[in-house]
Amino acid sequence: MRKIITQILSICLLFCLSSCSQKVNKHDVIEVFDALDRTLEADSGILNGTLITETENRNIIDLDVQFIQNGNLRVAANMDLTSGKNTIENYIEFYIVDGKTYLKNMDTTSQSVLQNIGLSPNSKISVYNIFLDYSDDQLVSLFESSSRKGNVIQLKLNNKQLSTLLDSMGTLSISKGEITVTLNDEYIENIKLDIQGYFAYDTISSDLNIQLDCDILNINALKNIALPADLDSY
Repeated sequence: MRKIITQILSICLLFCLSSCSQKVNKHDVIEVFDALDRTLEADSGILNGTLITETENRNIIDLDVQFIQNGNLRVAANMDLTSGKNTIENYIEFYIVDGKTYLKNMDTTSQSVLQNIGLSPNSKISVYNIFLDYSDDQLVSLFESSSRKGNVIQLKLNNKQLSTLLDSMGTLSISKGEITVTLNDEYIENIKLDIQGYFAYDTISSDLNIQLDCDILNINALKNIALPADLDSY
């Protein structure tokens, strides 16, 4: 009798696992990460996006990033900040040219060598891709479900795994995590991220809301990036 019960439980478990695995289309997940790799390895491109973070305050960062990385890494990044009712245009400007970095934060400027941020002149943005060492199965395990309509893939994140990935101290709890990716010619054309949760640390606690909407334009077609004329004065 015990053997029969064990067999029934095993069949039920296998059925449940099979049902869960079908919620995530492995091919779609791998296609998204392959497109991410190609986009980060592209010779050039433009990223235009908006990042919204809400804890106690609502902050909006408008991003404009241009990059060329076909042998000599060049980057021009501009960030406008809106916090509450206050907007600061050109809050942060950041540039990479000829193996050096240039930073302007409002009226404060500085410059340094590229190696100080872990890059070399021949590096590509993909060096910061934390998923490069993940196996296909590990990538799939990051998600609970997926859906697809044409070239738009929506992935629902595994909230527990995402919480651990973002915060090893266990102070962050994710209640919702979704990624929507629009593909174009094996590259990412648009990516939307929606994360909601709660964090608590010592006596500090707050709801958390992160939203990102980013377009990737001019892939492999950008020839020059806009640089200020006074970089040497930074």
